[in-house]
Amino acid sequence: MRILYVEDNPANVFLVKRVAKMGNHEVISFVDGTEALARFHSVNPDLVLMDIQISGELNGLEVVQRLRADGVKTPIVAVTAYAMVGDRERCLEAGCDDYMAKPLPIPHLVQLFQQYAQNTPARLSTSERLAVSVLQEKPDMSDTQPLPAIREEDAPASSPADL
Repeated sequence: MRILYVEDNPANVFLVKRVAKMGNHEVISFVDGTEALARFHSVNPDLVLMDIQISGELNGLEVVQRLRADGVKTPIVAVTAYAMVGDRERCLEAGCDDYMAKPLPIPHLVQLFQQYAQNTPARLSTSERLAVSVLQEKPDMSDTQPLPAIREEDAPASSPADL
């Protein structure tokens, strides 16, 4: 599963990457919302972890609202250190699917990744995608000539030892 993590604290990014690696998940991180929005479609994540208090022009909830306004259906989990009464509801109203308070509890993070990975189709590696695309291509046979018939007298002589 590919996880986009928008977070400006390197220690939190390190933790999430370590936990994700245990489950063979990939984490792509950005430190601000503007860059995350600009590169969202090229990252094509299966899950987004969005820090609410990020540096830059946009806070995490504004990024979530813009993604949802663009029609993005990817699950988004709000992550915040400022766990106050009403924060969960505010995050859900902004378009988040779930909410997690910092410090991030590792068992909860593992469970979260397992939960969303179950609902995510397996991603193919680059070589697997290439192989599938080659196999799906239909050759253009319109200008090919039929192969000449092979006559027995044209075949090279071979002995059983050659085989």
